[in-house]
Amino acid sequence: MKVIYIGLVSLFLGAFVSCDSGGSDSNSALAVLAGLGNSIPVSSATDLTNESAASYGDNEWGLVTSSRLESWVSDWQNQKPSHISGKLVILQSSLANNFSGDTTGRSYIKSDNANGVYVYHLDDFQAGFRFNQQRDTGLIRNSVRYQADGQTVDQWLKVFGINLNKDLVVFAVGSANNNGTAYTNGSQTQDITRGIYWLRYWGADIKHLAILNGDIRTNFTNATYLSASKDIAPNENGNFSVKQLRVDNTIITLTLEDIIKIAKNNGSASISGLTGTQIIVDARPTNQFEQTAGITNSGVNHITTAWNDSGAPAAGVSGTPKKYVLFETRIKGAKTFPWASLLDTSTTGYRFKDKATLTDIFANTGTGGAGYTAGATIVSQCRTNFEAQVNGFVSQNILGYPTVFYDGSLVEWTSLVAEYPDSTEGTSFNKLSLTSPFRTDTADLSYAPGGNINYNSHSSGGTGSPYVTVAQADIDPTSNTTRKAQAEDKAYKY
Repeated sequence: MKVIYIGLVSLFLGAFVSCDSGGSDSNSALAVLAGLGNSIPVSSATDLTNESAASYGDNEWGLVTSSRLESWVSDWQNQKPSHISGKLVILQSSLANNFSGDTTGRSYIKSDNANGVYVYHLDDFQAGFRFNQQRDTGLIRNSVRYQADGQTVDQWLKVFGINLNKDLVVFAVGSANNNGTAYTNGSQTQDITRGIYWLRYWGADIKHLAILNGDIRTNFTNATYLSASKDIAPNENGNFSVKQLRVDNTIITLTLEDIIKIAKNNGSASISGLTGTQIIVDARPTNQFEQTAGITNSGVNHITTAWNDSGAPAAGVSGTPKKYVLFETRIKGAKTFPWASLLDTSTTGYRFKDKATLTDIFANTGTGGAGYTAGATIVSQCRTNFEAQVNGFVSQNILGYPTVFYDGSLVEWTSLVAEYPDSTEGTSFNKLSLTSPFRTDTADLSYAPGGNINYNSHSSGGTGSPYVTVAQADIDPTSNTTRKAQAEDKAYKY
């Protein structure tokens, strides 16, 4: 861990004017922090690793079991970890009984305010907020979502009354989606692991963070530890701010410039804060990873939905069509590593598989494995950096491997074109020049079968018109950096 001394805020912000171009190591500029005479440790990816015990039941942070959480809920003052002096704050991503046919009425883990146990729903901050927001990276504006900013994280902590220097925050899944449909695929694990990722980015110590292994409905069977009600968010935390967390953990989030450099150097890029070997893993289901041919009139091929759309692909349908990325691809050198392969089934509430099994999956050199070798840094990505959270949580917080994330992921990557062929209705998606250091529609950066990038057509017949509609992130073609948002985050804290 480095300790950096600093001069002026203007010097800090000025360090982000020039772009990396995939060659020089501009991450050294990211270590420049504001405040004359101040010192701040700057974490590497290795510094942020946290290896679980072989038995998850022995953990007091990171990944914790229902039996551990039950012991805290029943007697927090006597059972809490020795390093925690404050409250237990449990944040549920969903209810435990909100789908048809469930009449138990026990939606929440039981709180005990008198003894320091508080329970809230994540939507008490803002409905649907899951730790990200549209940011301006310099290159991308008003579209792709990245780590939520400093003001937002401090507002969020205040709403839930959290002091990350004292309290333990546990994220938990109920068992159902908030729209009343049964929770059937473990996808909310993406939400709660993203919560860990976000708070660590802002400097939280992993010893103050945890997620429940598996959902509440399956794992909490004793009514003593469940309740029909939750607490009212206090909107008061004694003015605690992430500015008080005197560490820079921003290495956990890589920018486009870093990913370009890793792809161009075949996973052997020299980037400050990373080990000398990097393994890019693509957390999407394998059928999405392998789909690089674009749409066909039969509609059988997967299409990757764009930044402003979501859900399963739909081809050749009438009505309002979905929006897709400009080209189907994967980052050069990425390995298919589906997030769902790391979880058990619904019978266990989608708990993480045991540590030995996860180690074997990461070591596997075949399809569905990372081919991990000791000392390598895992670079986790997917379409929007949610599926990637499951893979990254396992590698970083269960197996203890250096791990970082590509926040923009494929919805950013597939917007950066210079040779898109279709200009239907006068639309031009080629915002970048042929020589732009940020364009990604090239065979040295993106998988291109036969040397050809496979673009999705803007309009190509079929049932419904247009048959395929694509969407591009909002790009500033004059920008020479993709680090603007991260620079602002550093300036906010320091």
